[in-house]
Amino acid sequence: MAVYTKIFLKFPYKFWPTGNGTEFFLYAHTRRGYFPIWQHLDTELPGSNILFTTVTDEESRRIEKQSDEQTKAELMVVLKKLFGNKIPEPQTILVPRWFSNRFYRGSYSNWPNGYTQERYNDLKEPVGPIYFAGEHTNATYIGYADGAYFSGITTAKDLISCLRKSCKGRHI
Repeated sequence: MAVYTKIFLKFPYKFWPTGNGTEFFLYAHTRRGYFPIWQHLDTELPGSNILFTTVTDEESRRIEKQSDEQTKAELMVVLKKLFGNKIPEPQTILVPRWFSNRFYRGSYSNWPNGYTQERYNDLKEPVGPIYFAGEHTNATYIGYADGAYFSGITTAKDLISCLRKSCKGRHI
């Protein structure tokens, strides 16, 4: 399970450039993965005044351990370097904590090197009356919402087929 965190900031007004070729902003820091990619949502949600940044792996885990206020302070330092000191404070911050959530422990699945087809098949195999679905069980769209959707359809069909055949000894 990989950790991929998008941190959202809503501002009272837009202070970043918009238009063709301005959807993404890159930030380079001496610490690897320190708020490197920024994106505005003006194209998708005009007038929303939302920026978000993406962090992964160790930076995601570090961010999840600190308060939203600490994270906001770090983000504002970066944004002031990118856009100058006269930018407004964000009205709202959203920091998802997928890794810290005991029901998720990550943001999306990511097969490591050496992951075999046999292990993949085992991952999606029903255990007694419990069937599994999700993006991690769809080899074509692993890691994407499409994969979760299509695996749900496949799993539902498998379950319906099992119910029609009385599931070969499975107790449902």
